[in-house]
Amino acid sequence: MARTVKLSIAVVAALWMLVQSIGLSFANHESSAQPPLWTPLDEVEQVATMDVPGGMVTVLAGEFLMGSDPRKDPAAGPQEQPLHRVTLSAFEIDRYEVSNVEYLRFVLATGASWPQFWRAKPFPDKMATHPVINVSWQEADAYCRWAGKRLPTEAEWEKAARGSDGRMFPWGDEPAGWIKSNIAHSGSKRGAKYPPLANINRYDKGVSPYGVYQLAGNVSEWVSDWFDPDYYRLGMNEDPQGPKTGELKVFRGGSWNEDPEVARSAGRNGGEPTRKSYLTGFRCAKSSQQQGAGPVLTTEVVAPPQPAPHRSH
Repeated sequence: MARTVKLSIAVVAALWMLVQSIGLSFANHESSAQPPLWTPLDEVEQVATMDVPGGMVTVLAGEFLMGSDPRKDPAAGPQEQPLHRVTLSAFEIDRYEVSNVEYLRFVLATGASWPQFWRAKPFPDKMATHPVINVSWQEADAYCRWAGKRLPTEAEWEKAARGSDGRMFPWGDEPAGWIKSNIAHSGSKRGAKYPPLANINRYDKGVSPYGVYQLAGNVSEWVSDWFDPDYYRLGMNEDPQGPKTGELKVFRGGSWNEDPEVARSAGRNGGEPTRKSYLTGFRCAKSSQQQGAGPVLTTEVVAPPQPAPHRSH
């Protein structure tokens, strides 16, 4: 009997210790939980002051070939036809895709929502010059307006990508390759947990005739136009702005997770303005008073804005 009582006491004691251990573990888990995102803000504001590549390129007024001719380009889709001449006024376009750091400045200044994949820091230093992703068309448009710019038109984007000679890719007609673009190839990391993005100033062998980076691959890019697969057939050949209304917005350029033909300069796709994707980012543009022919590189130095009071999400 005494042995049974001792055994029972031992069992109860063991169970008590187990309960205490579980409770302590739970308490430790609760106490080690991450604080609210970006509290305190000191570190985040420091990240926002990081230097990142910037600048705009001026594309001077003139004609270029827009769209595709299926007799020369087997990958040409019906929404890219016909190949036609378009005349554009001079404009400026960002030399690089908008980076995480640049978008962070916008978030701090305006209280806008942060994109998915951002964390408490909100992102590691190695991602500072990755293109921002998971932003909707509305958010991209808001950023560009905040920066004193706008989204490029579809025609502006395509001219910046291919120049005036109708080439298939920014660098020419040969297919995309590892040294020229961050595009899907055999053995590439399709479906990775975090996208294998490249820094916005990488792949200098794949720049466009105007010196614009990564207009093929890395991330596809929102432009201002509504998407209409038949729009090219309407004959809008001078500073086209796209349809007046629609359900989808155009995005261009293909991404790290798509086949090379998607990254052709003439490729067109559409998505809902609310769509957010880990394959899509953007860059900005603005009108220019420059005249003549040939690219002009302008340097843009934007001081980090003073953050607005933090808004919890």
